[in-house]
Amino acid sequence: MTPDSQKLEMHDVYIRHHTELCRYVVNKANVSNDEAQDIVQAAFTRVIEMDFKDIKNPRALLYKTSYNIAIDQKRHGGVRQRHVQAVVDSGAAMVEELSPDRIHDGRRQLGQVVEALWDMPKKRRRLLLMNRFDGLSYAQISRTVGLSETVVRKHVAKALLDCQKALQARTDQNFK
Repeated sequence: MTPDSQKLEMHDVYIRHHTELCRYVVNKANVSNDEAQDIVQAAFTRVIEMDFKDIKNPRALLYKTSYNIAIDQKRHGGVRQRHVQAVVDSGAAMVEELSPDRIHDGRRQLGQVVEALWDMPKKRRRLLLMNRFDGLSYAQISRTVGLSETVVRKHVAKALLDCQKALQARTDQNFK
């Protein structure tokens, strides 16, 4: 079987089983239909990138991959929720400590970070936002944008360094 015919076969499997896969993910992982659609699409993308000669039962592999992606997303959501709660809890104590000077200083720092974001290359900014604001892992970003995980890590690290340099430059100016 040629690679093209294998991809066509996989495409046919996807088309034939898409609806039942979505129903399975909705019922098994307790997600919305829209989330299930995204999960099944991601599973298909993952499976189609594999070596087809090793796939004995594509349908079963799609089921397993869909379920694993759904579970990963659930776990990630739980971690994000706990982090948000921790930030909210720690922020409640800090609210009392906020003075007008501190608020003004925070706004200036935020402005410098925003400026640093706009000064960096578009790809680097996008990868940083996907990681830090959308909460995507390096692996998820890698699959989404088609770059290796190592390249994504390097771009995010450089973006964070750019933001840190912008804040440090401000601090250095204040001490002169």
